[in-house]
Amino acid sequence: MANTKQQRKRVKIAERERSENLKYKSRIKTMFKTLTVAAQEDKERAAALGIELISLIDKAASRGVIHENNAARKKSRVTSIVELAEGAGKTKGPATRDAKGESKSDKRTGRAKAKSDKKAAVAVKQKAKAEAAAKAEKAKPKKEEAAAEAPAAEEAPEEVEEAPAEEAPAAEEAPVEKAPVAEAPAEEAPAEEPAAEEKTE
Repeated sequence: MANTKQQRKRVKIAERERSENLKYKSRIKTMFKTLTVAAQEDKERAAALGIELISLIDKAASRGVIHENNAARKKSRVTSIVELAEGAGKTKGPATRDAKGESKSDKRTGRAKAKSDKKAAVAVKQKAKAEAAAKAEKAKPKKEEAAAEAPAAEEAPEEVEEAPAEEAPAAEEAPVEKAPVAEAPAEEAPAEEPAAEEKTE
């Protein structure tokens, strides 16, 4: 038993909603009975009743009185009882479905196609990323070469400045080396004389 004020209120609301739901369900059942009778006697009246019944079923499904699948089954029953004109009595909404749906094989092929399309899209994205990475890698060596050339250009003047400094000591050392060079021909001269004597003999 409900103890709090809120619980007592919820009991009243639930009872009211239950009675409303029963009204929808009982009205749908009675309309099905009248529709089957009218379909045998008067086809025009049956068509009008079919349209009215389909709208009632849609209302019940939108309010949550019956499940969407149950509503779709009932509407397909209506169309099988009465041959309605195409699109007659079919409102747009979540509970509205065609009497003839896709076959299982069509659904399967549709899912397979969607899966393959998704894979192809992913492959295209990966290829684009790979190409972008390759371009970035090609651009990096150019930047590194430019960065390497800039310090080399800065170092070149330093080498030029150092070269004259090295040549100056070489010029100073040259006279010192000439003294031993002068001694070398003196030693070579006696060596050449015996070779000349050998030729004469």
